[in-house]
Amino acid sequence: MDTKTHQYVQEISKAAKNNNLIFFIGAGISRISNYPQWGELVDKYYMNLYGEQKGNSYSSDEYLRIPQIFYDVEGPHAYDKILEDVFSVDRDTNSIHKKILAMNPVHILTTNYDNLIEKACWERGQYLSVISSEEDVANATSSRYLLKVHGDFSKGYKGEHVVLKESDYMNYERDFPLISNLMKTLMATHTIVFIGYSLSDYNINSLLNWVRQLQKDGYNKPFFIRGDHEPVEEKTAVYYENRGLRIIDTANLVETQNKEYLKRYETFMDALIDSRDNDLLSTDEEIIEYMYRKLSPLFPLQSVRKLDLKYVFEHDYHFQVSGMIIGNKNTGFKYMERFFELREKDKDTLSESLKQKFEEIIEFFENNGISGMLEDRNHKEVEHSLRIKNPAYHSDYEEMTKLVQIQSNNLEQEYRKAFYLAYLGKWEEAYNLYSDLLLKSIDESNWWIHYLSQINRYRLYQSISQQVRYLNGVGILAHGRNYTPFSDDFLHHIEIEMKKFDINEVFGSMPFEFQEKYQILKFLSDNKFLYDDTVKLFELTNKIHSEISKGTYSFGITSSHETELRLNDNLRFLYNNCLWSATFHEFKQYIRNSLILLIEKAEFDRTRDNDDSGFFSESQRLSFYFDYYDFVNVAKSFSIEDIKYIEKKCELQRFDFRDLEKVERYLMNITDELIKHFSKDGMNIVLYNQFIPEIKSAIYFAKYIKLSEESFIKIVRTLLFYFPEKAADIGVRYIWINRLAEKNGLPKGVIHVIEEFLISQADKHSDSNFTEDSRNGFNSKDFSNLVSYYDNKFVSSRLSEYALTLSQDTNNQVEFVYRLSKILSSEAKKHLYDIKKIENIDAFMDGVEIGAIENLSDYQELINNFMDSRMTEILNSHENGIKALYGDKLEVIFGIWYFLGDLTDTRMRDYVGLVDEYDFFVSPQSFDYEKFNPIWLKSYSDSLIENISKNEDMRPHVLKALKERIKNTNDKKYLNIFIKHFI
Repeated sequence: MDTKTHQYVQEISKAAKNNNLIFFIGAGISRISNYPQWGELVDKYYMNLYGEQKGNSYSSDEYLRIPQIFYDVEGPHAYDKILEDVFSVDRDTNSIHKKILAMNPVHILTTNYDNLIEKACWERGQYLSVISSEEDVANATSSRYLLKVHGDFSKGYKGEHVVLKESDYMNYERDFPLISNLMKTLMATHTIVFIGYSLSDYNINSLLNWVRQLQKDGYNKPFFIRGDHEPVEEKTAVYYENRGLRIIDTANLVETQNKEYLKRYETFMDALIDSRDNDLLSTDEEIIEYMYRKLSPLFPLQSVRKLDLKYVFEHDYHFQVSGMIIGNKNTGFKYMERFFELREKDKDTLSESLKQKFEEIIEFFENNGISGMLEDRNHKEVEHSLRIKNPAYHSDYEEMTKLVQIQSNNLEQEYRKAFYLAYLGKWEEAYNLYSDLLLKSIDESNWWIHYLSQINRYRLYQSISQQVRYLNGVGILAHGRNYTPFSDDFLHHIEIEMKKFDINEVFGSMPFEFQEKYQILKFLSDNKFLYDDTVKLFELTNKIHSEISKGTYSFGITSSHETELRLNDNLRFLYNNCLWSATFHEFKQYIRNSLILLIEKAEFDRTRDNDDSGFFSESQRLSFYFDYYDFVNVAKSFSIEDIKYIEKKCELQRFDFRDLEKVERYLMNITDELIKHFSKDGMNIVLYNQFIPEIKSAIYFAKYIKLSEESFIKIVRTLLFYFPEKAADIGVRYIWINRLAEKNGLPKGVIHVIEEFLISQADKHSDSNFTEDSRNGFNSKDFSNLVSYYDNKFVSSRLSEYALTLSQDTNNQVEFVYRLSKILSSEAKKHLYDIKKIENIDAFMDGVEIGAIENLSDYQELINNFMDSRMTEILNSHENGIKALYGDKLEVIFGIWYFLGDLTDTRMRDYVGLVDEYDFFVSPQSFDYEKFNPIWLKSYSDSLIENISKNEDMRPHVLKALKERIKNTNDKKYLNIFIKHFI
């Protein structure tokens, strides 16, 4: 194939990829199926007119005039009878019909009357609306047409249904205006390939004149596939090319005999179907230029997904998520292999301009984690770190605030600015900026900005709609008022603008050149944009769970490693290219599921046994660790319940947490933003709903991070003085600070912040309506206990001074500060104990907790009165048919004290039968151990479980129940109890 023909084939192939290709099929294709030809029909008319065969061939005018003469002389009935005699035949389709359909033309035009193309479509399962008459135009049921411009016999063998005689051609515009206009429109806007025609065909000449008149200077020259045995004579070729016809001579493609039209057409169609734009690559310069042409449009993108690069190189190569490249279906010159050979040894032979392009390609590959060919053992290793540059990912609100204040005419900067505005909760402003970008990007023909702005604007519209529904529904209950962050005019405007917008059509509506260059972005124009990744994750999940259940090993790139690399690729792609989909629930769910899978697999590897040869080394056990990006991913994608789930499944404290300085900087970013947000008047409810879940999860997960004292102090101050009560009550915040203290202790600076908080809480108790009720029951006294636990010598001078100012007239504050006695001075305690009277069980328990009760037995009468009351209450419930499944926490506590010997009154036995757990401690000899619930053990202290394990009555039964629970659940706590206390 010569270069010119190759260029033509490439252009046709490109049109097919861009849904811009039309085949215009002539009689020569039907002739291969032995369908009657026009000349046979004219012969019949001539014979009936003159009683003899015509001695020589017909001129183009005679092909039209003879049928006209017959019609005028013999009339329509005789005319139609011959039409039926000649054309009422049934023929099979041929291979050319099938190969034409294989090119997936957007439309097919034909001057043929037969139904062979329709039959080929049916056989292939393709559907095109057949238009052969004026009424068919309005009734088309598909956007793809088979336009039979000269009609057909589907409505009968009548001359009125087809274009054949001279008057039909002369009156065509009048008789078929809709078909004529449709044909002209399609020909003027598409790449046309004529096949099955002769250069002398009357139809070709008239069609060429039409198209040239329509397109004028913008004339898109059609292609003409010439099927003759001998190549066209050079002067004739020049003549037709000057008339706007680009000729592809099949005679130059294959040696054939005169009548072997099928072989010539097949050779061309096969070359077209198999054509690739790299067919002629051979030199280093051609390879680099080709790869540069393919990749350079992607350079403005900050990241691409490795797997998507197969689309750039038309599936010649498969790009693995590991960064390795494997030859796929490229049967021609191994250009990618040669490119990487150049990197190793021959690049110095390149010209300066070529070397620059070469280096840009290498830089692009390295930035996106592409290492080299898999079979090349000398390939350069590329680091697979995330390297996310977007400040939104790092929750760097200060940096984003600076960036949105910069005025710029640069479209890329403005595109990023719109994303930062959205991330800062300024959704209305961001939406309007995306709308402006759509217009500006058209003016500058910056189509990738235009496309991504369309995608982001629609995704932001979805977020706005969801936010409005939330705020108008459960948001009123959650926030106590109806927030309206968007103006009515704005909501009305975007609803009109986006109501009929179809995200699935965005990519297909972009310019063809963009679609060709940016095929890797097509998946964004889809409501199921994560579908393939979710399916793949499901597949990898099954593989990993199978490995866990079977105890097998993986070699090479493991399923868990592939999961991690795919996750990283998606994170880099969405965040580095500022795609709003990164904030969507669907993507967060994908991150969450990926990480949970990796953590579960890592826990399995950590705890599995070595095989007989000791194969599974310690380094492999600990291959997974939490780095900075893992921590941020957990914070942004996990709820606290999700974190509790993985804590239940795994011993996270045994995992290695790295990049601690970066994690700490991230935690400071979000605490700074929270302080700033709640230190000013008003609240951006959009930012609040977007931001609060992240900071809650981040602080909860920070349990595993060793913090500097300065950062720890800031986090505690943020939680106690700035964190909104409706997002986390005092009990929740106590849990979070307690978790942080497990890794960091409780430095003096943190204790002083807690002290400051307790004083502020004491002041609030001057209001009799103020309450510290929390869902989990923890409150200020637990903070004082926490301080005492980490520093049992700490005495709060400020709280002690505060306590000494209290009197019986300040009863609420006395009650509050009394519960903080563990951190008060002796003088302050004595002052409070003199004021405070222990007259009920609640006051007694407060006294126990703060250490004001020295001898529990001194209050045995108070305890017995409570137990009598509880027994009466439970017996009354039984009489009414109500059975108490669970007892009061106090009953169990009193039972434990009796078991430990802190209470000695034998009247405690009178209450056996009240609650099972109470009975377990008070009467272990006669207790029905079928009622023992191992879950009780999870709430007991180590010292209590140790006493249980040493009790001869309890031990065998508890041991049996523990073993059953370990066997039937994955809860590690039971195993830990068993190992620690029963072995």
